[in-house]
Amino acid sequence: MFKLIKHIKGYRLYAFFGPFLKLLEALMETFVPFIMSLIIDKGIKEGDSGYVLRQGGLLVLIAALGWIFAISAQYFNAKASMGFGLNLRTALFDKILAMDMETVDRFTIPSLITRTTTDVTRAQTGLNMFLRLILRNPFIVAGAIIMSGVINVRVMIIYIILVPLIALAFYLTLRFARPFYKKITNLIDSISTFCRESIIGVRSVRAFGMQNKECADFGEKTEELFENQVKADRISALTTPLNTLMVNGCVILVLIIGSSFVNGGRLLNGSIIALVNYLFQILLAVGRTATLMESFNKANVSSARIKEVLDSENTPLKSTETASSAETVNKTPGDAECPYVPAEGSESVKEATSSVSKSDAPYVSFENVSFSYARNGKYALSGISFGVEKGSSLGIIGGTGSGKTTLVNLLQGIYPATEGRVLVGGRDVSGIPAAELTKYFSTVPQKSILFAGTVKENILFGNPQATDDDVDEALRNSVADEFVYKKEGGTSFRVEYGGRNLSGGQKQRLTLARAFVRDAGILVLDDSTSALDYVTESKIRKYVTSGNTRASTKIIVSQRISAVSVCDKILVLDEGKAAGFGTHDELLETCDTYKEIWLSQTGDLGEED
Repeated sequence: MFKLIKHIKGYRLYAFFGPFLKLLEALMETFVPFIMSLIIDKGIKEGDSGYVLRQGGLLVLIAALGWIFAISAQYFNAKASMGFGLNLRTALFDKILAMDMETVDRFTIPSLITRTTTDVTRAQTGLNMFLRLILRNPFIVAGAIIMSGVINVRVMIIYIILVPLIALAFYLTLRFARPFYKKITNLIDSISTFCRESIIGVRSVRAFGMQNKECADFGEKTEELFENQVKADRISALTTPLNTLMVNGCVILVLIIGSSFVNGGRLLNGSIIALVNYLFQILLAVGRTATLMESFNKANVSSARIKEVLDSENTPLKSTETASSAETVNKTPGDAECPYVPAEGSESVKEATSSVSKSDAPYVSFENVSFSYARNGKYALSGISFGVEKGSSLGIIGGTGSGKTTLVNLLQGIYPATEGRVLVGGRDVSGIPAAELTKYFSTVPQKSILFAGTVKENILFGNPQATDDDVDEALRNSVADEFVYKKEGGTSFRVEYGGRNLSGGQKQRLTLARAFVRDAGILVLDDSTSALDYVTESKIRKYVTSGNTRASTKIIVSQRISAVSVCDKILVLDEGKAAGFGTHDELLETCDTYKEIWLSQTGDLGEED
């Protein structure tokens, strides 16, 4: 947990004053038994009511001061721990947003959610317990031992021997419980993943009548969590009976020894009461420390998981020496001139771009790119090479699982290429900072993703500076105006989380509007009209290919031949490899895969008049 303490920045003064005030509270507490012994041995025994009143007033003052110190300490400790949690959660969230998808896949989304919520809360609670008790408890123990020595040195020696034995017993108990807490946290991750999949796919579960199986699987996972939690709690539960046994045993020992001193006239009755009180203070402080250690066990496990995320690095990127050393490369997405700097000897790229003149160098290009998700030699894409000029359109077509979406992800730097280079404007995307790279693209993903909020807020997500006229124009161009303005409130109509109150086609049209309103050089449509009827798709396709979009370069991914046939160039993918690259007419002549897709969807090669 202490390895994350740098995240308390901005709340250090609170973290200092909280324990300091707890220290003062502990100081007040150690005086109380001693003053009580004086009241009994001097005031009551000698019948001096004035002395009793004076010492009683002093007790009231000490109690009042202790109360003030305690309340103030709680406030400062709460501020420090909550601030720590705020900073830690923010740092974790920022880190997750900056992760590449390979790193996200490695951790898994449910695990990242658990680390951002449950684990941060545990670390925050652990720090709060530490600030509240770390100085107070040792001071209470030390103060009680010293004050008992003032009363009787022999009893103090007994306390000095007992305290380490008691602390050792608590430590061993918690030490054995720690592995179970780590396993419990991992099991919670597993259950979160299972719940997420089952809830998202609840319609499929019901459609196939698999409720009983899902319930049984969930029961097995929760049963394992239950068993491990019980084992951990059984070990932790030993602290209470151990504490009770030690408290009563020590009290009996002190009373036996103290009674012999009283009978010998070497100790007064008030002193015995004070020594017993000091014993209770010591044991209570040690017991609280044991509770603190239990919280530390959980906090340390959670902190290690948080630190694992914060210390993680994105997948190492390949050298970008060629791209970064070019003095003439364009670094502004919107500029017209984006010279292409091919690697020397890159025959595959020369071949793929042979039809492109020197004045029309590729704006987007792949140089012998291969990609493996697990980096285990099993490639989702293999040896892909092509080039697309600025201001033109590229269609990407292929069967399910052919690698279309993977290619788009590599283009946007979501995943780094395993082999080869991906270039935009002559720059290797692996050398472009993520914040800059996103400015190149306006993307409509395969799965429509909307956020809870109004229609306008969802569209402005694509361009926060867009005006009302820009929003209206984007809605018209995406044919979303046909249903948006029929909704109550129009663009103020509230979209539920995930667009649950909209149909699939309506969600797709809103995500298209969000992309159309964005100022970016490259428009990427990843099978983004699959839920639309042919008439609506035709209207949107006409707008995209008209040249009136904000983006000058268009990349259209689709399984529909009609969506890509109008593009300037078409890339045909088959099982992760490029089966063809060229115009529609060229591919009908040279690419069997493209010809098969065309025939299956139209039944006509268009060769006869």
